[in-house]
Amino acid sequence: MVAISACVCAMFSAEAADAYTITITSGTRALYLQVGAGGYTGYYISGGTPGNNSTINVVSVTIPAASVGSGTAQAMTSNSSVSQSSIDGYAFCNPPSQVYIGGWSRPGNNSGVATLTVTTPASLTNGSDSIPFSQISWMMSGNGDSTYQFPNGTFTGGTQTLATFPANTWKEQCMTFTYANTVVPAAGTFSGRATYTLSLP
Repeated sequence: MVAISACVCAMFSAEAADAYTITITSGTRALYLQVGAGGYTGYYISGGTPGNNSTINVVSVTIPAASVGSGTAQAMTSNSSVSQSSIDGYAFCNPPSQVYIGGWSRPGNNSGVATLTVTTPASLTNGSDSIPFSQISWMMSGNGDSTYQFPNGTFTGGTQTLATFPANTWKEQCMTFTYANTVVPAAGTFSGRATYTLSLP
């Protein structure tokens, strides 16, 4: 039996609904990014305020010994329970099979474009044993979605650019993760972390 888990955590940095782009009110320079559990109090449209949440959600799958390396992709699930958009409370995602990702950029007096990236190590590890992080991929969707703001993809082991945020915009989506199951690792629990970062120049 092999258990695979990938932690997903959000970071945001800056100097000194649905998955369409939503224009937000301009104001003091700030960023907000939520991956899984978030820190919004209330909802944006009703004057809600963003905050910090140190929770790191885990996406995982357990593969029975007889199926390890079979090439049959395995759906992963998350311990995140977030289903509602922080914009308006709309039931957008379907946990535990989906993980919410959303955020906004407000560059203040500047016109800078924010960039969303995800960074992973080369491998998930269990002691000296490893599985390439590229065994995990994701698809974007959301209830009622027809336009996607973030791409589908596969982790490459390194930093990948997922999207840009023009000034005063909010974007959101729901991620569904899949383990390719095309390698035969040693038995055990393998883990690694994907770190999502929204930054402004």
